Amino acid sequence: RQEPMRRCSSLGPSSGPGSGGRPGGRVQSNRRLIRNALERCCLKGDPNREQRELILRTLDEDLSSYERFVILFRSVHTGRHDFRALYAYRDGAWVRALQLMPSPQHLEERMVAQFLRYDSGSKEFREMPSLQELDVADAIFLQPQHLQKPRGAP
Repeated sequence: RQEPMRRCSSLGPSSGPGSGGRPGGRVQSNRRLIRNALERCCLKGDPNREQRELILRTLDEDLSSYERFVILFRSVHTGRHDFRALYAYRDGAWVRALQLMPSPQHLEERMVAQFLRYDSGSKEFREMPSLQELDVADAIFLQPQHLQKPRGAP
């Protein structure tokens, strides 16, 4: 059963493409890479078609003024790359742009268990142990204590 996608209303207009980022610099856009990862890895296959088309349309239309994104995966324990939420960089902070499962409103580096980069050639995510910054990550797993448990879970 697919979860309904929720667009997060906390995202207002950005202060421009690639706004914010490292002091004195711009955050490098990863929009095309994230779109590719969602389409060819995270939400691939016919069972995900409807969800994939809706998420990509939201990325292209509603989130068109943002240039930097991070994908949040479901659980570090499974090792699978199940899409949980998408975060966008806005006004110096990572804010939830859309979600399939309950996810934190904001991201901070201290919350991250694992940083990943997407390799578009092999169409897979790879852990980057030396990578410790959201600014250069394409996807992440959060530490379990920062994830909300599904309703009805003990």
